[in-house]
Amino acid sequence: MNSVGLFGDRLASLFPMIQRPRTGLIRSLQKGTFAAVRMAHFGVDNDPTLPSPPDDAFALCLRLRHQRAETWIDGRHAPKGPFKDETSIYDLRCETVVRFQDPFDFIYLYLPHGTLSSVATELDAARVQFDIATGTNICDPIVVHLGKCLLPALERPNEANELFVGYVAMALNTHFLRKYTNILPADRLRRSGLTPRQLRIAKDLIRAHLDGELSLARIASECGISAPHFARAFKVSTGTPPHRWLLDQRVEESKRLLVGSALSLTEIAIRCGFSDQSHFTRVFSARMGTTPGRWRLDRRT
Repeated sequence: MNSVGLFGDRLASLFPMIQRPRTGLIRSLQKGTFAAVRMAHFGVDNDPTLPSPPDDAFALCLRLRHQRAETWIDGRHAPKGPFKDETSIYDLRCETVVRFQDPFDFIYLYLPHGTLSSVATELDAARVQFDIATGTNICDPIVVHLGKCLLPALERPNEANELFVGYVAMALNTHFLRKYTNILPADRLRRSGLTPRQLRIAKDLIRAHLDGELSLARIASECGISAPHFARAFKVSTGTPPHRWLLDQRVEESKRLLVGSALSLTEIAIRCGFSDQSHFTRVFSARMGTTPGRWRLDRRT
């Protein structure tokens, strides 16, 4: 077992089959109240999971491969879909036990009721009724897209910044509320961008925290608006989500230092908020089409 993160350890404790050496992996990512875990088991084992402890939260389990399983919810047998890219919704107030019939690989997305209620309030929604039938199987391309966006971050959690994870978490929570609780009429959605003052505040804050360890909620608060409104309005104003704008600013600052300083690539990487030189090189090369070292050399010749 290869386990990363406290939330991953907590979830893994319910899966006795994955405790055996070299039979599976766990990748865990947690920022604030949001957590995502990738869990895979390479063998076939008839042991059921341990009963899940009660929790005021939903879990979205996105399957990354075809995997047959049986499920019992509060002691009652319930159908569980086997298909790749299908998602099962579990209300964690109910006790759940699963017995897998195939090797499995899935992403577990943790959405606490308290966070959903807070997002609903920020969206000017009425009181939320959490009455979704637990064990419901859905084919939702948005959940698939957002879940798979987290795969690189789950593989390299040290590179996952607060702004990126917060943006994905906000999108998941907002989509879940709109799609599966019917709390927000479509004509209530706000499509306007930020005011010039709000945009200036947001950009200054992001530039001042190139490590990305600044939450959407903090930036939104400084702008005097809710986090969901800020996430939408920033993209309207700039054409890109906050976390992508952050990466662009990291690259721009790194270009300035590559030309105007004698700092090493490692020193530039750290100053610009990258986790290490390897992370810096990957992001820079993806945007500029060449490595930082080559880019610097070309401008000195």
